[in-house]
Amino acid sequence: MILYRLEEKEMNRLFVIGMLTLSLAAIAPETVLSRELKGVNVPETVVIKDTTCSLVGAGIRKKLVINVYIGALYTSRPVNSAPEAIASDQVKRIVLHFLYKEVKADQLVEAWNEGFEKNSGGSAAGLKDRIARFNSFFRDSVRTGDTIELTYIPGTGTEVTIKGSQKGMIEGKDFMEALFSIWFGPFPPSTGLKEGMLGQ
Repeated sequence: MILYRLEEKEMNRLFVIGMLTLSLAAIAPETVLSRELKGVNVPETVVIKDTTCSLVGAGIRKKLVINVYIGALYTSRPVNSAPEAIASDQVKRIVLHFLYKEVKADQLVEAWNEGFEKNSGGSAAGLKDRIARFNSFFRDSVRTGDTIELTYIPGTGTEVTIKGSQKGMIEGKDFMEALFSIWFGPFPPSTGLKEGMLGQ
C-alpha cells in the first residue's frame, strides 16, 4: 500500500511537470509584451501608422555614474548593423525613456548639437536650418518618466514627440540619417548605449 501511494505521488508529480513543460513550450516569443530595464517596461513592439515595428534593442545612457535615459530602437524590418540602423529607408523609431530627475532643455540641445557635429560627416552645415528647427522643439526640461520619440516615416520625414505631444516634422531622409547617427554613428553618447540599442 505504501509503495502504491509513493508511485501514485511520483506519477502525479511527473504529470504536473509535464503539463508545465507543455505550457511553457506553447508560449511563443511573440507573446512577450515587454522587457524591463531599470524598472522601465520597454515594449517589444510599437505600431506606427498601421506598421508594426519590433524592438531591435535597448541600452542605458550613462554619464559618469548617473543613469540619464534608456534608449530603444524599433524598426519595421530587421537591422543587423549600425549603418543599417542609420540608412535603412523604413518606418523606424528611437524612444528615449528618461531616468534622471531632470535634464534641462539647453542640456538636450547641447547634446544634440554635439552629436550632429561629431557624427554627420560634415553634412551638419547643410542641415543647419533643419537642425535649428529640431532644436526649437525642446523648450522644457524632461524628468523621470518622460519620453522623447523620434519617428521616421519614409517619404515624409521625422516626427518629434515629447512627453506624448507631437511637436513637429523635419523633412528629409538626410536629416533622419544625421539624427540617427547621433546614436549609431562613430561617436555615440556611449558605446554601451549603441550596442544595447542594436541588440548586441
